Amino acid sequence: MRQKINRRFTGIALFSVVITTIVMTAVFYSQLKKQVFSDLAVVADLLIDEGSYARKTDNLRITWIDADGKVLFDSTVDGQSLANHLDRPEIAEAVSSGSGMGIRKSDTLSESVFYYAKKLDNGQILRVGRETHSVVAVLLSALPMVLTTALVLAAVCLMVSHYLTSAIVEPINKMAGDMEHIDEGKSYPELIPFTRKIRLQHEEILSAANIRQEFTANVSHELKTPLAAISGYAELMEAGLVNDKEMKRFSGEIRKSAARLLTLINDIIKLSQLDAGNAKDILDVVNLAEITKESVEMLVFGAAKNGIDVVYEGDDRADVHIGKELAQELVYNLIENAVRYNKPNGRVIVKVQKEGTQIIFSVEDTGIGIPLEHQERIFERFYRVDKSRSKELGGTGLGLAIVKHICNLTDADVNLMSKPGVGTKIFIVWGRGST
Repeated sequence: MRQKINRRFTGIALFSVVITTIVMTAVFYSQLKKQVFSDLAVVADLLIDEGSYARKTDNLRITWIDADGKVLFDSTVDGQSLANHLDRPEIAEAVSSGSGMGIRKSDTLSESVFYYAKKLDNGQILRVGRETHSVVAVLLSALPMVLTTALVLAAVCLMVSHYLTSAIVEPINKMAGDMEHIDEGKSYPELIPFTRKIRLQHEEILSAANIRQEFTANVSHELKTPLAAISGYAELMEAGLVNDKEMKRFSGEIRKSAARLLTLINDIIKLSQLDAGNAKDILDVVNLAEITKESVEMLVFGAAKNGIDVVYEGDDRADVHIGKELAQELVYNLIENAVRYNKPNGRVIVKVQKEGTQIIFSVEDTGIGIPLEHQERIFERFYRVDKSRSKELGGTGLGLAIVKHICNLTDADVNLMSKPGVGTKIFIVWGRGST
């Protein structure tokens, strides 16, 4: 960018110098031409005042012409050998208007000459000329000064171009070098929206990197626990240190750890897919009420073993643009959580309701509840209010994170109300407005 701006400035500067030099030369030549004709007019007037036309003067051609065009005298050649001059432009102009001037190639001298002609009182014409090579000599004498001036201007323009380029690029370089401390007061007003967006993106990237790093650390820790259990039990069994009575218990523990490991891996894969945005390809309009009733039927028997009653209340049809797979994941996770963290003989109420343009899905339980200080973080990955209880109940700490991702993906609002010892209600809203 810096080189491009510098090249542009340099190109503009050099172009300006060339144009300026050409204009200066043209103006100088124009003024010089006016001065030459003015000098020739003065010479003609002096000769007329003196009344002496037949004379020879260095660097001047003096021609005395009769009223009929016959050349009476010429200072450079024999006048008798010259043709009639009435057809010469400057002579014709002098005859008609009293004086005439022009620059043309002389047939006699075979070179360009500045001519000034003036009509005398008796009708005769006095013409004074100066060869152009003498004028060109004046121009050439001034050329070194013109070129020197042009070179000085070019050098100044190059330095100014370099300075302006640095001045333009410096705030951008500073901004790129320290995204966290951008001084908008020293930046260009036009760049302020851009710098704000870049800073926001930079902060989002840093935040995402921190979340990913924390997630990786948590995944490593969560995977290590069941793997260590499986490895430990397997080593004891392999060494023959387990009797037949303990063998069954150890096998059961290995199966539980393997099941937990598999559940954890599946949840991680689901989160990765949601992070990558691949789930958008499967979004479709589905009947959320029907999917919810199916999930309730799947969980109601397992919940009944602990005396927990799971019931569905609400409409029979509620169409949501979410896709069947994501809808099942979201509904099952929330109902399963409500059953898992409930009290014996507790109750779970699941509802799907239509209110105007809104579809509201809610799960309310009579479980252990969530303290207020934990409620803001409950949807974070691997966040648990009671880690030991969560692991004991088989939770991976990713269920609510998956729910949150699905809500973000389908433009839904997720809300939570909870009181320790009383229970928790989570409700999700699709559609405009609020509830």
